[in-house]
Amino acid sequence: MHASIRKRFIFSVLINFLRGILGFFTGIFLARFLGPDSYGDMAFLMGSFMGILSLLNMGSTSAFFTFLSQENRSKKFVSSFFVWLAIQFFLTLIVIGFFFPDQWIKSIWLGQKLSLILLAFIAIFFQGTVWSTMQHLGESQRKTFLVQSVSLGISLIHLVSLVLLWFNDLLGLYAIFIIIFIEYLIVAIFLYREYSFKKNNAIEDINNKNQPIITKYFNYCLPLIPYAWVGFAYIFIDRWLLQYYGGNVEQAYYAIAAQFAAVALIFTSSIMRIFWKEISEAKAQGNKKKIKRLYKKISRVLFLVSAIIVGFLMPWTEVIVSKMLGEAYQGGVVTLAIMLLYPIYQSMGQITGTMLYASEHILHKSIIGIVFMLLSMVAAYFILAPNNSRIPGFGLGSEGLAMKMVLMQFIQVNITAYVIARKWSWSFDWIYQFIGLLGCLSIGWFVNSLAVAIQGDNIPWFITLFVSGIFYMLLIFSFIYILPWLINMNRGEINLGLKIITQRYIISFLNK
Repeated sequence: MHASIRKRFIFSVLINFLRGILGFFTGIFLARFLGPDSYGDMAFLMGSFMGILSLLNMGSTSAFFTFLSQENRSKKFVSSFFVWLAIQFFLTLIVIGFFFPDQWIKSIWLGQKLSLILLAFIAIFFQGTVWSTMQHLGESQRKTFLVQSVSLGISLIHLVSLVLLWFNDLLGLYAIFIIIFIEYLIVAIFLYREYSFKKNNAIEDINNKNQPIITKYFNYCLPLIPYAWVGFAYIFIDRWLLQYYGGNVEQAYYAIAAQFAAVALIFTSSIMRIFWKEISEAKAQGNKKKIKRLYKKISRVLFLVSAIIVGFLMPWTEVIVSKMLGEAYQGGVVTLAIMLLYPIYQSMGQITGTMLYASEHILHKSIIGIVFMLLSMVAAYFILAPNNSRIPGFGLGSEGLAMKMVLMQFIQVNITAYVIARKWSWSFDWIYQFIGLLGCLSIGWFVNSLAVAIQGDNIPWFITLFVSGIFYMLLIFSFIYILPWLINMNRGEINLGLKIITQRYIISFLNK
């Protein structure tokens, strides 16, 4: 019997919350002990190769997970995809390592050593592409508990490994990329052995249609090929322009802001593969009611959850930077404050994007994405280029890049949501975004102002933060109870949920 969506989601949230804490402290640890210069270089290398992975992938991983989610597959079906990954991996290493002229290397990676560039690619390929594929394998069979447990384990091992490197005075970019590669190689082998293959040992047709697998992949990925090319340019150019015009310190400010912003995506990352699996299966079964119910509920809940996290963190930005990162990162306070808004709409973007991927409406995803990435690249130049350039810009650095990311994401995801609503003949939801975000930010600033007014000199900052968090959540719960439609529920459903929680957990615990 498969675990229910609710149980898998709750477990994913719990594990991702713990992983989020570990990832947060890992990022803080690296930023503090590497310093802005080395941390900025690491962020630039990782960001540049994330763009290259998008170029190499061309939507094939999305196709692979969608087809896996529709029904169980054979070993040859899965193995054929790993052959494709191996081609991507070795071809890239050979091209960069042997065919790129030194001048290209210097211009693209702005003075980084070739050995470090190749090692960074190996690490990011295994952390990004290979690990993502292994998660897809597990989630396609609803092995959420196994996949999430392994994810938590690798996050803990990674943090411990970094601390040991620092303790032995070995913490540096080479060592960091080596341990990333080793960690994800080991867990990939482990998860592959846990996957249950279909007994049929052929690369079977999909959905019993007389259509070769290569044709099915081609039809799915064709609209994503131009999307992947533009996506590569979009990801790479943002980071390259910031590194070129702003330097590695501005890169570090932006990277640490993105690290903090990722905290607000804990709940979103917990549900995305579960959501993808269920939508793909419901689409294959023609269950439109289930698709609508899942999309509406998850869209509203995850948007509000992200807004709740951001609403609390934003007023405390300056305190967080000064106390956790130190004076070296004080120049990144404004960048962090702006960037905290990004995950709210990134969360919504992941939901709408997953909806289009899982329901195989790839052309819509591709067209919208390409248009906005092209506009975003043009905007990035004018935001980052100094006013004395041949084509003058505004020279706004990491702060400007953060503003651009938030604004473009807001416009893009709402257009995508509108297209989905028209495609499935639903009403377009947007009021919940305005009310939910404004409410959370207002409550957050109110709690912060109150805490600052009553805080004494003898109260440590983290105690003030903790107590403020409790008071903030009480006000947020009241806010949701007054406006339950923000999470696509009514007050009766909330009361019933509280009753069940009280009876099942609190009362049973007290009776033990």
